[in-house]
Amino acid sequence: MEISDKVKKNLLDLQYNKYLQYYNTSIIILFTYFIGVGIAFITKQIDINEPKQFLSLLVISISTVVLIILFMLRFKSHQENILDEIKNLKI
Repeated sequence: MEISDKVKKNLLDLQYNKYLQYYNTSIIILFTYFIGVGIAFITKQIDINEPKQFLSLLVISISTVVLIILFMLRFKSHQENILDEIKNLKI
């Protein structure tokens, strides 16, 4: 049974919106993390002069940022692939 192009387009639109939501959520998580770290610095809960604490923060921050950016790139790639598939449909 062949699915019509309109149904395929609607399914692809749903997938695109799903990845768009994932992408936006990743941005929100990233900014929330930076705001939390900023507040921790302002309230002096994190001491820059203590090497062990600063190194821990640095490792956690780098791993968090890299992981979220990799996810964002993956989501963006999925979105671009979906847009290409939609363009190739004959509607």
